[in-house]
Amino acid sequence: MSVQSINEIGEVIRNVRKERGLRLQDLADDQISSETISHIESGVPSVNQDQTRYLMEKLNIEMGSLPELMMNEQIKLQKASFQLEAIESLIDFEHTDEAMKRMNELALDDGHPFAAIKHYLQGKYHYKKNCMKKAEHSFFNAIRLSKQSPYGQHTNIEAASFNELSVCSYFQNRLEQAIDFTNSGLDAFVEGGDRKQIQYILTANKLAYLEEAGRLEEALNGIQTAWKSLSKINKISVVLHLYELRTHLLRKTQMYNEAIRYAREGLEIARSNQDFRRAFELWSALGNTYLDMKKWNQAETCFHLAISLKENSQYKNVIITTYTQLGILYLLQEKWEPAKEALNQAILKGNELNDSHRLHFAYLVIGDCYRKQGKNQEAVPFYQKALDLAVKHQYKSMEHTSWFRLAQCWESIDKKEFDRCKDNMYKVQKKLNQEEVENYEIPV
Repeated sequence: MSVQSINEIGEVIRNVRKERGLRLQDLADDQISSETISHIESGVPSVNQDQTRYLMEKLNIEMGSLPELMMNEQIKLQKASFQLEAIESLIDFEHTDEAMKRMNELALDDGHPFAAIKHYLQGKYHYKKNCMKKAEHSFFNAIRLSKQSPYGQHTNIEAASFNELSVCSYFQNRLEQAIDFTNSGLDAFVEGGDRKQIQYILTANKLAYLEEAGRLEEALNGIQTAWKSLSKINKISVVLHLYELRTHLLRKTQMYNEAIRYAREGLEIARSNQDFRRAFELWSALGNTYLDMKKWNQAETCFHLAISLKENSQYKNVIITTYTQLGILYLLQEKWEPAKEALNQAILKGNELNDSHRLHFAYLVIGDCYRKQGKNQEAVPFYQKALDLAVKHQYKSMEHTSWFRLAQCWESIDKKEFDRCKDNMYKVQKKLNQEEVENYEIPV
Protein backbone atom coordinates (compact mmCIF):
# COMPACT_ATOMS: atom_id res chain seq x y z
CA MET A 1 0.00 0.00 0.00
CA SER A 2 1.39 3.42 -0.98
CA VAL A 3 2.11 6.16 1.57
CA GLN A 4 -0.55 8.32 -0.08
CA SER A 5 -3.18 5.55 0.27
CA ILE A 6 -2.27 5.06 3.94
CA ASN A 7 -2.68 8.78 4.55
CA GLU A 8 -6.03 8.90 2.75
CA ILE A 9 -7.40 5.82 4.58
CA GLY A 10 -6.33 7.36 7.87
CA GLU A 11 -8.14 10.57 7.02
CA VAL A 12 -11.28 8.62 6.01
CA ILE A 13 -11.22 6.79 9.36
CA ARG A 14 -10.69 10.03 11.29
CA ASN A 15 -13.61 11.74 9.52
CA VAL A 16 -15.97 8.81 10.09
CA ARG A 17 -15.03 8.68 13.78
CA LYS A 18 -15.57 12.42 14.23
CA GLU A 19 -18.87 12.37 12.32
CA ARG A 20 -20.10 9.77 14.80
CA GLY A 21 -18.92 11.80 17.77
CA LEU A 22 -16.48 9.13 18.95
CA ARG A 23 -13.26 9.76 20.84
CA LEU A 24 -10.09 7.71 20.39
CA GLN A 25 -10.63 6.03 23.74
CA ASP A 26 -14.19 5.08 22.74
CA LEU A 27 -12.76 2.81 20.02
CA ALA A 28 -9.79 1.48 22.00
CA ASP A 29 -9.95 -2.06 23.40
CA ASP A 30 -7.69 -5.00 24.21
CA GLN A 31 -6.74 -5.41 20.54
CA ILE A 32 -6.08 -1.78 19.60
CA SER A 33 -4.89 1.15 21.70
CA SER A 34 -5.76 4.84 21.44
CA GLU A 35 -2.18 5.50 20.38
CA THR A 36 -2.39 3.00 17.51
CA ILE A 37 -5.70 4.51 16.35
CA SER A 38 -4.05 7.95 16.37
CA HIS A 39 -1.16 6.57 14.30
CA ILE A 40 -3.57 5.03 11.77
CA GLU A 41 -5.44 8.32 11.42
CA SER A 42 -2.16 10.20 11.02
CA GLY A 43 -1.04 7.89 8.21
CA VAL A 44 1.95 6.42 10.05
CA PRO A 45 3.18 3.76 7.56
CA SER A 46 4.64 1.40 10.17
CA VAL A 47 1.21 0.47 11.59
CA ASN A 48 0.19 -3.16 11.00
CA GLN A 49 -2.45 -3.29 8.22
CA ASP A 50 -4.42 -5.92 10.14
CA GLN A 51 -5.04 -3.33 12.84
CA THR A 52 -6.23 -0.84 10.21
CA ARG A 53 -8.71 -3.44 8.91
CA TYR A 54 -9.83 -4.20 12.47
CA LEU A 55 -10.49 -0.51 13.11
CA MET A 56 -12.45 -0.22 9.85
CA GLU A 57 -14.62 -3.17 10.93
CA LYS A 58 -15.33 -1.49 14.27
CA LEU A 59 -16.51 1.60 12.37
CA ASN A 60 -18.46 -0.51 9.81
CA ILE A 61 -16.38 0.86 6.92
CA GLU A 62 -16.58 -1.68 4.09
CA MET A 63 -13.55 -2.29 1.91
CA GLY A 64 -15.71 -1.89 -1.18
CA SER A 65 -16.65 1.66 -0.21
CA LEU A 66 -13.03 2.74 0.32
CA PRO A 67 -12.26 3.91 -3.25
CA GLU A 68 -15.23 6.29 -3.25
CA LEU A 69 -14.49 7.50 0.29
CA MET A 70 -10.83 8.06 -0.60
CA MET A 71 -11.78 9.96 -3.76
CA ASN A 72 -14.06 12.19 -1.71
CA GLU A 73 -11.25 12.70 0.77
CA GLN A 74 -8.87 13.69 -2.04
CA ILE A 75 -11.35 16.29 -3.26
CA LYS A 76 -11.72 17.70 0.27
CA LEU A 77 -7.93 17.92 0.69
CA GLN A 78 -7.52 19.65 -2.67
CA LYS A 79 -10.14 22.22 -1.70
CA ALA A 80 -8.48 22.78 1.69
CA SER A 81 -5.07 23.13 0.05
CA PHE A 82 -6.40 25.73 -2.38
CA GLN A 83 -8.04 27.68 0.46
CA LEU A 84 -4.77 27.67 2.43
CA GLU A 85 -2.88 28.99 -0.61
CA ALA A 86 -5.42 31.81 -0.90
CA ILE A 87 -5.11 32.61 2.81
CA GLU A 88 -1.31 32.78 2.58
CA SER A 89 -1.57 35.18 -0.35
CA LEU A 90 -3.91 37.42 1.64
CA ILE A 91 -1.44 37.48 4.55
CA ASP A 92 1.52 38.25 2.28
CA PHE A 93 -0.40 41.09 0.63
CA GLU A 94 -1.31 42.59 4.04
CA HIS A 95 -5.01 41.55 4.03
CA THR A 96 -4.50 39.88 7.39
CA ASP A 97 -7.97 40.21 8.90
CA GLU A 98 -9.66 38.73 5.84
CA ALA A 99 -7.09 35.92 5.91
CA MET A 100 -7.87 35.06 9.52
CA LYS A 101 -11.61 35.20 8.85
CA ARG A 102 -11.19 32.59 6.11
CA MET A 103 -8.90 30.50 8.33
CA ASN A 104 -11.57 30.37 11.05
CA GLU A 105 -14.21 29.41 8.48
CA LEU A 106 -11.98 26.57 7.27
CA ALA A 107 -11.92 25.18 10.84
CA LEU A 108 -9.04 22.69 10.59
CA ASP A 109 -8.28 20.86 13.83
CA ASP A 110 -4.85 19.64 14.88
CA GLY A 111 -5.58 16.15 13.57
CA HIS A 112 -6.05 17.39 10.01
CA PRO A 113 -3.27 16.57 7.49
CA PHE A 114 -2.76 20.30 6.88
CA ALA A 115 -2.76 21.31 10.55
CA ALA A 116 0.92 22.27 10.37
CA ILE A 117 0.19 24.67 7.50
CA LYS A 118 -2.67 26.18 9.50
CA HIS A 119 -0.39 26.94 12.46
CA TYR A 120 2.31 28.28 10.13
CA LEU A 121 -0.14 30.73 8.58
CA GLN A 122 -1.42 31.73 12.01
CA GLY A 123 2.20 32.47 12.93
CA LYS A 124 2.59 34.69 9.87
CA TYR A 125 -0.64 36.47 10.80
CA HIS A 126 0.55 37.15 14.36
CA TYR A 127 3.93 38.32 13.07
CA LYS A 128 2.22 40.82 10.76
CA LYS A 129 0.28 42.05 13.79
CA ASN A 130 3.59 42.39 15.70
CA CYS A 131 2.51 39.79 18.28
CA MET A 132 5.87 38.03 18.46
CA LYS A 133 5.13 35.60 21.30
CA LYS A 134 1.94 34.37 19.64
CA ALA A 135 3.77 34.09 16.32
CA GLU A 136 6.58 32.03 17.86
CA HIS A 137 4.06 29.76 19.61
CA SER A 138 2.28 29.11 16.30
CA PHE A 139 5.54 28.39 14.45
CA PHE A 140 6.64 25.91 17.10
CA ASN A 141 3.25 24.19 16.81
CA ALA A 142 3.69 24.05 13.04
CA ILE A 143 7.09 22.37 13.49
CA ARG A 144 5.67 19.86 15.98
CA LEU A 145 2.73 18.92 13.76
CA SER A 146 4.77 18.78 10.56
CA LYS A 147 6.92 16.06 12.12
CA GLN A 148 3.79 13.97 12.75
CA SER A 149 2.36 14.11 9.24
CA PRO A 150 3.93 13.00 5.95
CA TYR A 151 2.01 15.87 4.34
CA GLY A 152 3.72 18.33 6.66
CA GLN A 153 7.19 17.02 5.83
CA HIS A 154 6.63 17.26 2.07
CA THR A 155 5.42 20.87 2.31
CA ASN A 156 8.69 22.02 4.00
CA ILE A 157 6.61 23.79 6.63
CA GLU A 158 9.19 22.86 9.26
CA ALA A 159 11.96 24.65 7.33
CA ALA A 160 9.68 27.62 6.61
CA SER A 161 8.69 27.88 10.28
CA PHE A 162 12.31 27.89 11.40
CA ASN A 163 12.94 30.72 8.94
CA GLU A 164 10.08 32.76 10.41
CA LEU A 165 11.34 32.04 13.93
CA SER A 166 14.75 33.38 12.88
CA VAL A 167 13.11 36.61 11.70
CA CYS A 168 11.19 36.91 14.99
CA SER A 169 14.44 36.45 16.94
CA TYR A 170 16.27 38.97 14.77
CA PHE A 171 13.70 41.68 15.41
CA GLN A 172 13.86 40.94 19.14
CA ASN A 173 17.64 41.51 19.11
CA ARG A 174 18.53 37.83 19.53
CA LEU A 175 21.08 37.43 16.75
CA GLU A 176 22.70 34.18 17.84
CA GLN A 177 19.32 32.52 18.25
CA ALA A 178 18.32 33.78 14.80
CA ILE A 179 21.42 32.11 13.35
CA ASP A 180 20.60 28.87 15.17
CA PHE A 181 17.07 28.86 13.75
CA THR A 182 18.35 29.29 10.17
CA ASN A 183 20.69 26.33 10.71
CA SER A 184 17.76 24.25 11.97
CA GLY A 185 15.70 25.30 8.97
CA LEU A 186 18.43 24.31 6.52
CA ASP A 187 18.78 20.94 8.29
CA ALA A 188 15.00 20.40 8.08
CA PHE A 189 14.70 21.31 4.39
CA VAL A 190 13.43 18.39 2.26
CA GLU A 191 14.87 18.24 -1.25
CA GLY A 192 12.09 17.68 -3.80
CA GLY A 193 9.43 19.01 -1.44
CA ASP A 194 7.30 22.14 -1.75
CA ARG A 195 8.57 25.67 -1.09
CA LYS A 196 11.79 24.93 -2.94
CA GLN A 197 13.00 28.53 -2.56
CA ILE A 198 12.94 28.42 1.25
CA GLN A 199 16.49 27.00 1.34
CA TYR A 200 17.79 30.12 -0.41
CA ILE A 201 15.76 32.44 1.83
CA LEU A 202 17.20 30.68 4.90
CA THR A 203 20.72 30.97 3.49
CA ALA A 204 20.37 34.70 2.74
CA ASN A 205 18.93 35.40 6.18
CA LYS A 206 21.68 33.41 7.89
CA LEU A 207 24.35 35.40 6.02
CA ALA A 208 22.66 38.69 6.99
CA TYR A 209 22.64 37.67 10.66
CA LEU A 210 26.29 36.56 10.51
CA GLU A 211 27.29 39.87 8.94
CA GLU A 212 25.45 41.89 11.58
CA ALA A 213 26.95 39.73 14.35
CA GLY A 214 30.42 40.60 13.06
CA ARG A 215 31.19 37.04 11.94
CA LEU A 216 32.56 38.29 8.63
CA GLU A 217 34.72 35.33 7.64
CA GLU A 218 31.77 32.92 7.95
CA ALA A 219 29.56 35.34 6.04
CA LEU A 220 32.13 35.77 3.24
CA ASN A 221 32.56 32.02 2.84
CA GLY A 222 28.79 31.61 2.84
CA ILE A 223 28.16 34.28 0.21
CA GLN A 224 30.70 32.69 -2.14
CA THR A 225 28.95 29.33 -1.78
CA ALA A 226 25.51 30.88 -2.20
CA TRP A 227 26.60 32.70 -5.37
CA LYS A 228 27.05 29.36 -7.14
CA SER A 229 23.29 28.76 -6.77
CA LEU A 230 22.25 32.23 -7.95
CA SER A 231 20.80 30.94 -11.23
CA LYS A 232 18.53 28.52 -9.30
CA ILE A 233 16.92 31.28 -7.23
CA ASN A 234 13.55 32.33 -8.64
CA LYS A 235 12.71 35.00 -6.07
CA ILE A 236 14.21 38.29 -7.22
CA SER A 237 14.04 39.66 -3.67
CA VAL A 238 16.38 36.87 -2.49
CA VAL A 239 18.79 37.47 -5.37
CA LEU A 240 18.89 41.18 -4.53
CA HIS A 241 19.34 40.40 -0.84
CA LEU A 242 22.48 38.45 -1.75
CA TYR A 243 23.72 41.38 -3.87
CA GLU A 244 23.19 43.70 -0.92
CA LEU A 245 25.02 41.34 1.46
CA ARG A 246 27.93 40.93 -0.95
CA THR A 247 28.19 44.73 -1.21
CA HIS A 248 28.34 45.08 2.60
CA LEU A 249 30.91 42.32 3.00
CA LEU A 250 33.18 43.64 0.24
CA ARG A 251 32.99 47.12 1.78
CA LYS A 252 33.92 45.79 5.21
CA THR A 253 36.95 44.06 3.71
CA GLN A 254 37.87 47.31 1.90
CA MET A 255 37.29 45.90 -1.59
CA TYR A 256 35.50 49.08 -2.56
CA ASN A 257 35.50 48.84 -6.34
CA GLU A 258 34.06 45.33 -6.19
CA ALA A 259 31.46 46.51 -3.66
CA ILE A 260 30.40 49.32 -6.02
CA ARG A 261 30.18 46.89 -8.94
CA TYR A 262 27.88 44.48 -7.11
CA ALA A 263 25.73 47.29 -5.70
CA ARG A 264 25.19 48.78 -9.15
CA GLU A 265 24.48 45.38 -10.70
CA GLY A 266 21.91 44.79 -7.98
CA LEU A 267 20.35 48.23 -8.51
CA GLU A 268 19.93 47.50 -12.22
CA ILE A 269 18.10 44.25 -11.39
CA ALA A 270 15.97 46.08 -8.79
CA ARG A 271 15.01 48.77 -11.32
CA SER A 272 14.13 46.20 -13.97
CA ASN A 273 11.89 44.36 -11.52
CA GLN A 274 10.46 47.45 -9.78
CA ASP A 275 11.70 46.11 -6.43
CA PHE A 276 11.68 49.39 -4.48
CA ARG A 277 12.44 47.75 -1.16
CA ARG A 278 15.71 46.21 -2.30
CA ALA A 279 16.56 49.36 -4.26
CA PHE A 280 16.34 51.27 -0.97
CA GLU A 281 18.70 48.83 0.72
CA LEU A 282 21.17 48.75 -2.18
CA TRP A 283 21.32 52.57 -2.37
CA SER A 284 22.08 52.58 1.37
CA ALA A 285 24.81 49.95 0.92
CA LEU A 286 26.32 51.91 -1.98
CA GLY A 287 26.23 55.08 0.13
CA ASN A 288 28.13 53.31 2.92
CA THR A 289 30.79 52.28 0.41
CA TYR A 290 31.27 55.82 -0.89
CA LEU A 291 31.31 57.07 2.72
CA ASP A 292 34.20 54.73 3.55
CA MET A 293 35.99 56.00 0.44
CA LYS A 294 35.42 59.62 1.60
CA LYS A 295 33.52 60.41 -1.59
CA TRP A 296 31.11 62.71 0.20
CA ASN A 297 28.95 63.89 -2.72
CA GLN A 298 28.28 60.40 -4.05
CA ALA A 299 27.54 59.12 -0.54
CA GLU A 300 25.09 61.95 0.15
CA THR A 301 23.29 61.31 -3.15
CA CYS A 302 22.95 57.60 -2.32
CA PHE A 303 21.62 58.20 1.20
CA HIS A 304 19.04 60.77 0.08
CA LEU A 305 17.89 58.45 -2.72
CA ALA A 306 17.51 55.64 -0.19
CA ILE A 307 15.54 57.84 2.21
CA SER A 308 13.20 58.86 -0.61
CA LEU A 309 12.38 55.15 -1.06
CA LYS A 310 12.04 54.38 2.66
CA GLU A 311 8.27 53.82 2.59
CA ASN A 312 8.78 50.98 0.13
CA SER A 313 11.06 48.99 2.44
CA GLN A 314 9.42 46.06 4.21
CA TYR A 315 12.14 45.98 6.86
CA LYS A 316 11.87 49.51 8.25
CA ASN A 317 14.87 48.95 10.54
CA VAL A 318 17.36 49.59 7.74
CA ILE A 319 16.32 53.27 7.66
CA ILE A 320 17.89 53.65 11.12
CA THR A 321 21.29 52.75 9.68
CA THR A 322 20.76 55.00 6.65
CA TYR A 323 19.98 58.04 8.81
CA THR A 324 22.95 57.19 11.06
CA GLN A 325 25.32 56.90 8.12
CA LEU A 326 24.02 60.21 6.73
CA GLY A 327 24.74 61.71 10.16
CA ILE A 328 28.29 60.33 10.04
CA LEU A 329 28.73 61.82 6.57
CA TYR A 330 27.84 65.28 7.84
CA LEU A 331 29.85 64.80 11.05
CA LEU A 332 33.00 64.02 9.07
CA GLN A 333 32.47 67.26 7.15
CA GLU A 334 31.78 69.15 10.41
CA LYS A 335 28.25 70.00 9.29
CA TRP A 336 26.98 69.74 12.84
CA GLU A 337 23.32 70.74 12.49
CA PRO A 338 22.50 68.47 9.51
CA ALA A 339 24.37 65.69 11.36
CA LYS A 340 22.25 66.11 14.49
CA GLU A 341 19.06 66.27 12.43
CA ALA A 342 19.85 62.97 10.68
CA LEU A 343 20.96 61.27 13.91
CA ASN A 344 17.85 62.37 15.79
CA GLN A 345 15.80 60.74 13.03
CA ALA A 346 17.83 57.54 13.50
CA ILE A 347 17.20 57.60 17.26
CA LEU A 348 13.49 58.27 16.75
CA LYS A 349 13.18 55.28 14.41
CA GLY A 350 15.39 53.11 16.61
CA ASN A 351 13.13 53.65 19.62
CA GLU A 352 10.00 53.25 17.54
CA LEU A 353 11.17 49.93 16.08
CA ASN A 354 12.93 48.66 19.23
CA ASP A 355 16.14 47.87 17.35
CA SER A 356 18.76 47.93 20.11
CA HIS A 357 21.80 47.26 17.87
CA ARG A 358 21.10 50.11 15.48
CA LEU A 359 19.87 52.41 18.25
CA HIS A 360 23.07 51.84 20.24
CA PHE A 361 25.12 52.84 17.19
CA ALA A 362 23.01 56.00 16.66
CA TYR A 363 23.47 57.05 20.30
CA LEU A 364 27.23 56.63 20.00
CA VAL A 365 27.44 58.67 16.82
CA ILE A 366 25.34 61.58 18.12
CA GLY A 367 27.54 61.54 21.23
CA ASP A 368 30.56 61.76 18.92
CA CYS A 369 28.91 64.70 17.17
CA TYR A 370 28.87 66.71 20.43
CA ARG A 371 32.26 65.46 21.65
CA LYS A 372 34.03 66.43 18.43
CA GLN A 373 32.73 69.97 18.94
CA GLY A 374 34.28 70.00 22.41
CA LYS A 375 30.86 69.66 24.07
CA ASN A 376 31.77 66.70 26.24
CA GLN A 377 29.16 67.36 28.92
CA GLU A 378 26.39 67.30 26.29
CA ALA A 379 27.76 64.08 24.80
CA VAL A 380 27.62 62.17 28.11
CA PRO A 381 23.81 61.53 28.20
CA PHE A 382 23.90 59.93 24.74
CA TYR A 383 26.83 57.68 25.62
CA GLN A 384 25.04 56.77 28.84
CA LYS A 385 21.95 55.72 26.87
CA ALA A 386 24.18 53.61 24.62
CA LEU A 387 25.70 52.02 27.72
CA ASP A 388 22.28 51.32 29.26
CA LEU A 389 21.18 49.53 26.08
CA ALA A 390 24.35 47.45 25.94
CA VAL A 391 24.03 46.40 29.60
CA LYS A 392 20.32 45.62 29.24
CA HIS A 393 20.90 43.27 26.29
CA GLN A 394 24.28 41.96 27.53
CA TYR A 395 26.17 43.18 24.45
CA LYS A 396 29.63 43.06 26.03
CA SER A 397 31.66 44.46 23.15
CA MET A 398 29.19 47.33 22.73
CA GLU A 399 29.32 47.94 26.49
CA HIS A 400 33.11 48.20 26.26
CA THR A 401 32.83 50.79 23.48
CA SER A 402 30.28 52.79 25.49
CA TRP A 403 32.54 52.92 28.57
CA PHE A 404 35.44 54.04 26.34
CA ARG A 405 33.38 56.92 24.89
CA LEU A 406 32.35 57.99 28.38
CA ALA A 407 35.96 57.87 29.51
CA GLN A 408 36.91 60.16 26.61
CA CYS A 409 34.35 62.70 27.86
CA TRP A 410 35.19 62.54 31.57
CA GLU A 411 38.96 62.66 31.11
CA SER A 412 39.02 66.46 30.99
CA ILE A 413 36.02 67.00 33.31
CA ASP A 414 36.00 64.63 36.29
CA LYS A 415 38.95 62.37 37.20
CA LYS A 416 36.83 60.24 39.52
CA GLU A 417 34.33 59.46 36.75
CA PHE A 418 37.19 58.90 34.32
CA ASP A 419 38.74 56.31 36.66
CA ARG A 420 35.35 54.62 37.13
CA CYS A 421 34.99 54.28 33.36
CA LYS A 422 38.49 52.82 33.05
CA ASP A 423 37.77 50.28 35.80
CA ASN A 424 34.56 49.18 34.10
CA MET A 425 36.29 48.96 30.73
CA TYR A 426 38.83 46.61 32.29
CA LYS A 427 36.11 44.42 33.85
CA VAL A 428 34.24 44.14 30.56
CA GLN A 429 37.45 43.39 28.65
CA LYS A 430 38.21 40.54 31.05
CA LYS A 431 34.79 39.04 30.31
CA LEU A 432 35.30 39.51 26.59
CA ASN A 433 38.61 37.69 26.77
CA GLN A 434 37.06 34.87 28.78
CA GLU A 435 34.12 34.45 26.41
CA GLU A 436 36.23 35.03 23.27
CA VAL A 437 33.63 37.43 21.91
CA GLU A 438 34.64 39.44 18.86
CA ASN A 439 34.44 43.23 19.08
CA TYR A 440 31.46 44.98 17.50
CA GLU A 441 32.52 47.06 14.54
CA ILE A 442 31.83 50.78 15.16
CA PRO A 443 33.64 53.69 13.52
CA VAL A 444 35.57 55.82 16.00
